[in-house]
Amino acid sequence: MPTAAGLPSGAHQYDPTELRPGDCIDPLPDGALVTVVPCDRPHVAEFATTYVLPDGPYPGMDDMQRLAEVGCTPRMRLVEAKKYEVIVSGLVPPEEDWPRYRTIYCLAIAVDQGPSLVGRVIM
Repeated sequence: MPTAAGLPSGAHQYDPTELRPGDCIDPLPDGALVTVVPCDRPHVAEFATTYVLPDGPYPGMDDMQRLAEVGCTPRMRLVEAKKYEVIVSGLVPPEEDWPRYRTIYCLAIAVDQGPSLVGRVIM
């Protein structure tokens, strides 16, 4: 497991392609790597699954976010007691990677988009 200097104890950085269902993420990524933290610590999101968009022209970032929500929601089972604490979204491919990469990485993200989740939110 790759780690980077300066990460909290137990945290590791990965390429999104290495995420496993149930990985907890903090903070939300703004670059190529995702920081995975132990789920018993405060975190902002949990990874659930992936799905691949069909071939076609790039839909644009706004539509891509809508496609993430619409496509990820039926693929995720949220813990009942926590379903109002999260929104369903995803890490989406940027236009420069389209059409080579069409995978959306489905996430349950804290409503306040801060590290307010503790424990698992995905069943």
